[in-house]
Amino acid sequence: MSNLSPPTLWLSALALRRLDVTVRCLLAVLGGYLLAALYTASLARLLPGEAAQAVLAATQLSFLIYCVLVIWAFCASSALRAWLVTVLCCLPPLAHLLWVGVL
Repeated sequence: MSNLSPPTLWLSALALRRLDVTVRCLLAVLGGYLLAALYTASLARLLPGEAAQAVLAATQLSFLIYCVLVIWAFCASSALRAWLVTVLCCLPPLAHLLWVGVL
């Protein structure tokens, strides 16, 4: 009899590396945008002062948050760990925005 095991997908080392880089790029672009947008909206509500000044300060901080996430996406030991940390970092501003009734 022949071996009737289910077909498996064997990816080469090069294909796995390309997949890893692709996943990290998606995290850097999409995850970074989401994280920066959530923190911008949340910080704009939290920062003291006039509304225009708070929005301006929150927007400027969002550039820093975005850059840090892009660096983190490629410095993390695995893509899964980078995604998990990003999701966990999105929870505080999301919870704040839900609490104040913005979302």
